[in-house]
Amino acid sequence: MKFIFVAVAMLFLVACSTTPSKTTTYTSPPAVAGPDQGNSQIDYQAIQRALHMERSSEELGYAEKSFNTCEMGYGYSRNKDCRKAFLVVLNVRLMCRDSEGTISTVLTEADVAPIAGQNIRWNLKATSGTFQTDGLGYGQILTISPRSERKERLKLAAGNEFLYMRANEITKVITPKPWCSP
Repeated sequence: MKFIFVAVAMLFLVACSTTPSKTTTYTSPPAVAGPDQGNSQIDYQAIQRALHMERSSEELGYAEKSFNTCEMGYGYSRNKDCRKAFLVVLNVRLMCRDSEGTISTVLTEADVAPIAGQNIRWNLKATSGTFQTDGLGYGQILTISPRSERKERLKLAAGNEFLYMRANEITKVITPKPWCSP
C-alpha cells in the first residue's frame, strides 16, 4: 500500500513540474488583456510590477529586464527549472497616412490618422501574439523570452499588410494607406 501511495505521489510531482513552453506569449493593449495561451500560469502583470517595468502607453519604445525565474515566483517554480529570463515591454503607436509609396513631403499630425481598435499580430523571434490598439493607435507587447530580444526583428501585421523593424527601434510607426482599414 505504501508503494502505491509513493508511486502516485511521485507521478503527481513529476506531472506538476513540466517545463513551460519556450514560446511564452502575452500581449496587452493599454487596457490590459489576458494571455494568448489559455493554460499559462505565469502572472505577467505581477512580474512587470515586481521589476518596476510598468509604463504608460505614451512611453513608446522597447524595454527589457532580466530576472531569475526561481527568485521571481508568480507562476514560476521556486526550485525547479531555474533559468534567466527577460521580461519585454514594447509600447508602440500605429498611425496611417492617406497615401501609398514613397513621399517627399514631411508628414504632420493632420496627414496621419491613428490605427484605432485594430487587432495587430506580432512575432518577435520565438514569441508571438496579438494586441489591440486603443482609440489613439497605442498598443503594448508584454512577453517573456529566454534571451534578449532587443536586436531581433519584430513583425507587425494587420490583415494582409505587415512590416518588419528592429524591436529596439520601434516607437511611432506611420504606415501607408492599406493599413488604414485592413
